[in-house]
Amino acid sequence: MNLLKQRRVLVIIYSEVHMNRFINYIKSEYKVIISAIYSIIVFSAIFLFANLEKEYLVLGIEGISFGVFLYLFIQWFNYYKKEGYREIAEQLKLENKQLQSQALNDRSNLEEYFLLWVHQIKTPITVANLILQKDSSLYNKKLKAQMFYIEEYTNMAINYLKLIDRQADMDITFINLDKIIKNLLKKYSMMFIEKGISLKYEPINVEVISDAKWLAVLIEQILSNAIKYTESGTIKISYEEKTNTMSIQDTGIGIRSEDLEKIFDRGYSGFNGRINEKSSGLGLYLAKSIAELINVKVKVESKINVGSKFIVQFPFNLSEL
Repeated sequence: MNLLKQRRVLVIIYSEVHMNRFINYIKSEYKVIISAIYSIIVFSAIFLFANLEKEYLVLGIEGISFGVFLYLFIQWFNYYKKEGYREIAEQLKLENKQLQSQALNDRSNLEEYFLLWVHQIKTPITVANLILQKDSSLYNKKLKAQMFYIEEYTNMAINYLKLIDRQADMDITFINLDKIIKNLLKKYSMMFIEKGISLKYEPINVEVISDAKWLAVLIEQILSNAIKYTESGTIKISYEEKTNTMSIQDTGIGIRSEDLEKIFDRGYSGFNGRINEKSSGLGLYLAKSIAELINVKVKVESKINVGSKFIVQFPFNLSEL
């Protein structure tokens, strides 16, 4: 009994769908129908005024009606086919939209979970660093250096997730470049000491147009990269007023010429990264992405076994943003 009711409901729905489609078809061909009616009226008027035999009038009306009916009959099949294709296309479009929405939702949930996980893991890292500070043995110093890298990669992951999730809120204003650099040098002071790297830096008393938070992340990626690939030697940080550029130059292992064009690509660690096994291929990609976000330019000059120089060019005024 229930099956019979379901069939009846389906038949009713099917009939309504086809009836609506037929009505829409008639509406689409209203010009043809009105023209046919107008032709019949004119044809009838001519016959009546000319006082011709009614048989010819009936034949003429039947001829016009049959021609219109035949035209509508043929066009109906074309219309039915087109409507069927259109409905399929709309259904596919709707399903595609739903799949995209689901994919975005799944990605958002995954990013939120990963961001939460990364934030949570920072707590044991901080605790471990506090414990290691109580022991100054050589083993603990090396372990502390590795913990520093773990924390660096964790922060890098957080910033990367914020960028791809469009949470990169910005406050573009005039900021003190010297303050940002000194904070970073303080943070990485242990790495300078551990690796025996000398620093050449004179206070840069200048204000640049940028976002303080994201510029600090950008400079940190470049500075961290310079420290990572400089076993001993010098890192020089300078500013050139004429070009409004800041540069970080090291005497590290340098970058091969064939790698220079790719070092800002996501996941690309190059020859140096594969040898050192310390590169995630994310740091310089993050720096380049931030540079595009805050509208600064980053370029690099490098020679193997001589060193690398990263140059950051700031906009001269707000109109360049």
